[in-house]
Amino acid sequence: MKYSKKVQNHIKRAEGQVGSVKKMIVNGEDDDRVMIQLQASISSLESLKTELVKEQMKKAILENVKSTLEAQ
Repeated sequence: MKYSKKVQNHIKRAEGQVGSVKKMIVNGEDDDRVMIQLQASISSLESLKTELVKEQMKKAILENVKSTLEAQ
């Protein structure tokens, strides 16, 4: 399956945020700042998941409509 540019951008954003968390931990940043960045990473992954579900639903609906029209 080819993923949309929107999905690709979501994964890039999540990847950057997780990288920031790793860097903050390695550098011994303050726990509060690490937790804030970690929550941003989690939210980014949730947005990615939502976008993937939307795309899957859209594809399923289109396939269903197409098969219904072909059956007529």
